[in-house]
Amino acid sequence: MDAALCDHHAGDTAQGCRRAIDALIELPTDQRTGLVRTRATDLLRHIPSSRTGERTVTDLRELLRT
Repeated sequence: MDAALCDHHAGDTAQGCRRAIDALIELPTDQRTGLVRTRATDLLRHIPSSRTGERTVTDLRELLRT
């Protein structure tokens, strides 16, 4: 998740979201909790509203809903 946040802060939000999604998908659903979930949620909170409709942002948001 740290790499995902770094990608976003470096200006590549789509790559950051893809990294976060990949990291979450590798984990069983019951392990997508705690710090891992918090860091992914932090990434979403740092994304400006003008970009929240982008596919990778939407995909990350949907994955976190599960």
